[in-house]
Amino acid sequence: RFLVERESERDKFNYVFGGHLYSEAAFRKEVDFAIAGGAAAVCAPGFATEFYKLTDPERYRVAQLLVEQTAGRVPAIVSTGAGSVHATVEFSRYAESIGADCLMVTAPKWCALGLREMSTFYESVCQSVKIPVMIQDADFTGGGLPAKLFVHLAERCPNFQFAKLEIVLPGSKAMEIIQLSEGKLQVLYGLGGVALMDGLAHGAVGVMPGAALIEIYARIFQLYDGGRQQEAKALFYRLQPYLIFALQHLELAVHIEKRVLKRRGLFPSDRTREPTMHLDQAYQKQMDELVEDAVQVCEEVRAASAAPRKAGVPAQ
Repeated sequence: RFLVERESERDKFNYVFGGHLYSEAAFRKEVDFAIAGGAAAVCAPGFATEFYKLTDPERYRVAQLLVEQTAGRVPAIVSTGAGSVHATVEFSRYAESIGADCLMVTAPKWCALGLREMSTFYESVCQSVKIPVMIQDADFTGGGLPAKLFVHLAERCPNFQFAKLEIVLPGSKAMEIIQLSEGKLQVLYGLGGVALMDGLAHGAVGVMPGAALIEIYARIFQLYDGGRQQEAKALFYRLQPYLIFALQHLELAVHIEKRVLKRRGLFPSDRTREPTMHLDQAYQKQMDELVEDAVQVCEEVRAASAAPRKAGVPAQ
């Protein structure tokens, strides 16, 4: 989400990758923007942060910046999944030591692991720290881990408290996890926000999209929880063209997220690290139109939220 071009010698990381540097100022600005827009917590570095293209020192630095900038205003969730138990435990302990409120952990993706090995991996991570742990069940084309494994881990590791589902049709599994754990495990959705209404209908307590359109997601939650489900659906459906385009590919989602952030004045650049997708002019035009439409919805949501307060009436 916040990989941008260099702004100054003073405002950058010391680690270079593909000719691109991080802007710490842009990252801090994004965190503030997310909180102001209604985020209940902020997580980094995840898939939308291109964590899979970062050096280890960069990932550690992102974690530090996240904890510093949230500054206790909302929980700081550090994504610490790595290619081995050792690397994940090391990063997790570091995140805990600097004040992270929660960890998000995804299993290694470079080799297929059996359920016993997956269980051992997650148990090792959970038992290495005291803060809450969220398991990121990221299987974008399948059903992910079985619900019983989540419950088994929760029984063995009291600090395993959250399941983030990024799978095909997650609703039934979400309800199964909640029921089998007797409500001890809380379920969140990922998938770039595209399954938000599915999550609300199946007991999810939250969704973790990118920060670029945060006001829309926050407003949908407010409407839904306030009993105004049809209004929540109508607002969500206005995002469908944007989400359908973005979520065809992970790199495409990163591209359009950064373009929105640049359009909204948060990032100086929307470039991504190589290797990545390179779009032709027709796709660039389509993306620009979708970005403008999405930003317009954000501005309408902000205006609607601000108007009642100016009139002395609590915002709904």
